[in-house]
Amino acid sequence: MTNKDNCDKVGIFRGLTEAQISEFSSELERVKYAKGAQIITENDSADTLFFICKGKVKISKGLKNIETPSADLTTLESGEFFGEMGIINDETRSATVVAMEDVELLVIPRDLFLRISFKYPEIMFNLMQTLSGRLRDTNERFASLMDEMISKNRLMAIGMAASKIIHDLKTPLTVIVLTAQLIENLFPGSNEFTQSIVKQTRLIDQLVREILDFARGVESSPLIQKVNLSDFFDDLKEINDTTLKGRNISFVTENKVKDYVHFDENKIRRVLMNLIKNSSEAMTTDGEIKLTASLASGWLQISVMDNGPGVPPAIRDKIFEPFVSEGKQYGTGLGLPICRKLVQEHRGRLEYIPLEQGGSRFDIRIPQSIK
Repeated sequence: MTNKDNCDKVGIFRGLTEAQISEFSSELERVKYAKGAQIITENDSADTLFFICKGKVKISKGLKNIETPSADLTTLESGEFFGEMGIINDETRSATVVAMEDVELLVIPRDLFLRISFKYPEIMFNLMQTLSGRLRDTNERFASLMDEMISKNRLMAIGMAASKIIHDLKTPLTVIVLTAQLIENLFPGSNEFTQSIVKQTRLIDQLVREILDFARGVESSPLIQKVNLSDFFDDLKEINDTTLKGRNISFVTENKVKDYVHFDENKIRRVLMNLIKNSSEAMTTDGEIKLTASLASGWLQISVMDNGPGVPPAIRDKIFEPFVSEGKQYGTGLGLPICRKLVQEHRGRLEYIPLEQGGSRFDIRIPQSIK
């Protein structure tokens, strides 16, 4: 190897001088593999270590699964090595290695590796340092995988519970609707109240079904409607003025959109009601919640802003993930993930922006080309 050779400067030979490397360089064999070539096959005998001079390889592990016969573990590049476990524990290869592009490797036989390791302990230290880093990465991936599995299991349990709840609620909700309609027939002047009962009853059914759809990963196409945003905002203001009454929290609306807009009214109402509810629950003292709307470049933007404490920095990057919640005694951590799903079904975006003066801002952006 020359002083221009990448193989003698990094990786397992780090710390050795050119003179030290030259003592055994003549015993190192160089091999080349074309893209797609299988360099190591799992369960084959192992007596060599490979150092990557050029190129990139993929490490994969066989699985006892007909549908998914193997899993990709990692990718290694120039300056890294593989095949070390076979020469350390004297067992067969534990994984398969395939060239992802044309590669050039140094082949280090076991006896040579042991000989130079005893003479130059730096090589063994480099090996252990690399293995330690790989073990740490494996631990992190394992922890991430466990979190994902726990989340999926919790979602599955919630889905089963939601399905049972829907079944159990079907009869009483139907009775409530029929009773409200009967009252309306008996007392024609009660229309305003009975319609409110019917509306809220159907909302209960919709809420549980949304949780069920989210748990199952079911995508549902929005029912795009022509919406008068002023009337839509007035309806939200009337509802929230009532729920915020007595809390010294003002609810302000600012609609800059004069034309009709297009979205699924029920779904977006659900999103906004949840965001407004989150804002009000975060406030322990007086405050203001502001709902605004604007239209630009074919996108409708509806924002919910408040001057409360804002989302804690520790969870800001994870607030749209399932089961992330803080400070709510009965919070499930599903509200914002479901809101994001409902907005994404419109091919839109839901984003959180912390305000410099304190408080939170959530922006809903919906393309108007969906109509």
